[in-house]
Amino acid sequence: MTKSFASARPYLANFDQLLYARMSTLCDGDGRGNRIIECFNGTGLAFTVAPDRGMDLVECSFRGIPIAFRAPNGHRKRRENDWLRNWTGGMITGCGLHNVGVPDGEHGLHGRLSNLAAEEVATHRGDDDGTLRISGVLREAAMFGENLRLRREISSAYGDNRIRITDTVTNLAARTDYVAILYHCNFGYPFACPELEISMPEHPVVPRDAEAAAGLNNWRHLIAPEAGFREQCFRHALPPDGDGFARVTLTNRKLGIQVTIAYDTATLPHIWQWKNCEMRNYVLGLEPSNVSLMGRSADLAAGLLPKLEPDESIHFRMELQFEEI
Repeated sequence: MTKSFASARPYLANFDQLLYARMSTLCDGDGRGNRIIECFNGTGLAFTVAPDRGMDLVECSFRGIPIAFRAPNGHRKRRENDWLRNWTGGMITGCGLHNVGVPDGEHGLHGRLSNLAAEEVATHRGDDDGTLRISGVLREAAMFGENLRLRREISSAYGDNRIRITDTVTNLAARTDYVAILYHCNFGYPFACPELEISMPEHPVVPRDAEAAAGLNNWRHLIAPEAGFREQCFRHALPPDGDGFARVTLTNRKLGIQVTIAYDTATLPHIWQWKNCEMRNYVLGLEPSNVSLMGRSADLAAGLLPKLEPDESIHFRMELQFEEI
């Protein structure tokens, strides 16, 4: 039990007063019928999980301040291979499990993961320790094709303003397979703005293409919204701390808050930065990943994708920590 939750318990008749994970169904717009789980941890952190959209995190705020970018589409139903027209934006979008990046043959942009609906969805509030846990199972499978199962657990706690994600991917097919994954974390206004500070340890920065190379010297800084801004992507391979996690910290001093992304480098060796200062599409993406953005064929040829034998599993861990400065 966290110390803060232990001290709060004598005041409570119903723990919903402090923290909850509440499942409901959208009733309007293109996303009507989709399940959502609204989570509030009682110490300023609120976020929404979308079981019918890959267990993605959509809305997210801290101390009442919006953190996540929202795409123009809003909540949408699943539409495979139409990623840009039905992407909700949001705090974390899962990309994979067979493709990340550009379309590649039968695999569309960023793969199918965000367009899968979860089963075995469950919420749990630890009345003894003040924890919130949301879990679900996603399957990317086809007859005579792949059979990958992803078990996801998302957790937070009263007095601990972190969102932790643990994913376990298992190959249930009788043949070898290869897994691609990327956690598309999307920061929007008012948190993301020209005053935002991006802090990383010293390391080589690799631009994705000529457009990014032209902006390499300014990769740490966002500019004011600009009509016609061309997106820039940079790859960062950060050294891990003693716990095996690498960390990137975003600080907005005007708002008095910062967010740290931490990810397990054992299975997520690098993080992609997506800088898009386009007017009315203003977003900073930071995306822990195990692949390039060049598609499955290129990643297989480069030997980037981890191999999974039948019944073998691989674990991915990342988290977001929200703090007042």
